Amino acid sequence: MPQLTPYLTVRDARSATAWYAEALGAHVVGEPHVMDDDRIGHAELDLGGARLYLADEYPELGLAAPDPGRVSVTLHLAVPDADAAVDRAAAAGATVERSPADGPGGRTGVVVDPFGHRWMLQTPASADPEPRPPVRPGDAVYLTLRVPDGARARDFYESVLGWTSVPGRVPDGWQVDGAVPMVGIGGGDGEVGTVPVYAVDDIEVAVAAVRTAGGRAGEVTDQPYGRTAECRDDQGLPFWLAQLG
Repeated sequence: MPQLTPYLTVRDARSATAWYAEALGAHVVGEPHVMDDDRIGHAELDLGGARLYLADEYPELGLAAPDPGRVSVTLHLAVPDADAAVDRAAAAGATVERSPADGPGGRTGVVVDPFGHRWMLQTPASADPEPRPPVRPGDAVYLTLRVPDGARARDFYESVLGWTSVPGRVPDGWQVDGAVPMVGIGGGDGEVGTVPVYAVDDIEVAVAAVRTAGGRAGEVTDQPYGRTAECRDDQGLPFWLAQLG
């Protein structure tokens, strides 16, 4: 069965192991592997049935802990009580990046541990979400927020709207969990704004209609989720058309 296990590099693996036990309730599995130079080469923790591996830094192998204020990965941990989990981590020395708040996926708080790793502590929503209504032609099915700095926009909207986001498919791109319509954040764009994607029944007919009405439409391209075309209306506003399925 496929399994994905985070493997963290930390400064002072012994202290990190003790901290994760105190702050997150982790349990050490087996004995850590100690190298000849007394660095920890491998340690294994259990967090409520999930496994976490960690080791000391090995700069000679290119393995380094996060620099202060620079995190490329967020660890998501489901907990029974997000408020209590954030309070416990903060009391043990974590930095609270976002206090617990209710959102589409549940109640979520974000902390950065003393070793530089970012944790999203979430109590999942207990009820199953209502099924989404069927998509109709003309519905906005996706919004892209074009901004110069995607990570900054992610942090802003997480703090204001309680969004949770995961890295997208492009550099400095982020996908928002559970938003309706779906929302993505794209950084590094000089043209700031929101670009909608509208559903259509027939992409070829819709593209022809855009051109007839005085707008501009690019070539139709095939995507994993359907056929799309990048367009602008007759006043220059950008949008996309998508024939889904």
